[in-house]
Amino acid sequence: MVNWEELPREILELIARRLAIEDFLAFRGVCTSWRSTTAKETYDTKSKTPWLMIYADNQRAEFRSPTTGRIYPMQVPGSHVRTLSAPGWILASQGDRDYHIFNPLSRVSIELPALKKLRRKSRLRVQLDGPKRLQRRHPRINRIALSSGPSSTRSYVVMIHIHQSLGPLGFAFHRSGDDAWTAVSPTMYLRRSTVLQLIYYDGLFVALDANKQIMTFNKRNHRMESRLILGQNIFEGHPYLVECSGSLLAAWTMWGEGYGPVKEIRVFKVDLEKGTEEEVKSLGNASLFLNGNSSFSVEFNAESCLLGVKPNHVYFMDNIDEKKKSYSMDNGEVETYFDAILSHDRFYFSLPEREDFEESTGVGPSSL
Repeated sequence: MVNWEELPREILELIARRLAIEDFLAFRGVCTSWRSTTAKETYDTKSKTPWLMIYADNQRAEFRSPTTGRIYPMQVPGSHVRTLSAPGWILASQGDRDYHIFNPLSRVSIELPALKKLRRKSRLRVQLDGPKRLQRRHPRINRIALSSGPSSTRSYVVMIHIHQSLGPLGFAFHRSGDDAWTAVSPTMYLRRSTVLQLIYYDGLFVALDANKQIMTFNKRNHRMESRLILGQNIFEGHPYLVECSGSLLAAWTMWGEGYGPVKEIRVFKVDLEKGTEEEVKSLGNASLFLNGNSSFSVEFNAESCLLGVKPNHVYFMDNIDEKKKSYSMDNGEVETYFDAILSHDRFYFSLPEREDFEESTGVGPSSL
């Protein structure tokens, strides 16, 4: 009889690299020797198929595994959810208050300070000061980004853009261990505008607003600084910021005639230092997943487990007919990725970094 514990370590590592996340977690639970072969570098989430997250009522979310087709229900601490730029984390809130960042796999939930807790005097602080003024303006988090997963490091930063019923208010950030937000002041020449995207890229918080302006956060003086203006027409499509293979990309879903369904996707490589953009005709062995708050990329390699995903494609939700679709960078064809019409409470969930579920107990499909 074969003693599975005595399988060569090299073979076990090759097997582990090719497993979907639920199989990887089960693999680690077989025995001590199998667990010892699944080192941190063994599992690369960028080479695994993302899950579809479906948010339902009564603080309940569902995660659909593309590998097995199974749906795992889970209670989420909030009535609204939103994905974050750090893989595997979501923003959960009770209405427009009581914000948490939450990891569905590790079940870690971290409470964020109330929006009225701002440490620095600024135009944002003035507009939020006073309970009557605060209540009248209904401030809420419009966009949010996270520098790193709180499970992988104790030092992280949360950046948010605050919106109100009368329009955008501004940026603020929160460092782990603080009990308040710090307001961010724009440079004098920046016009206040609705922020469409906010991500963390290459050690920087990067924002894109409705004026097609890409800005970065200067940590030294707590200001947002303009880097470049994108050249595409905002009335012809919708832009997304996404990191792919170490580069910052601006992907545009271009609408059809008369604001019809998306007919084309154009992708540009952005150079923040030079303030330039250059169109990209191919993504190579990568593919993009575009979400309203947090977009991400996946990569095809020898250890890939990307069931149903094709290289050199862009996956997105067409807000015109509310269908999940894919766009081929090879031939420009647009296809429906999911046949059923989906509500916008359904979006792609990027798998967490390995540290976010490594030491958790009872984590896996059976516990979801």
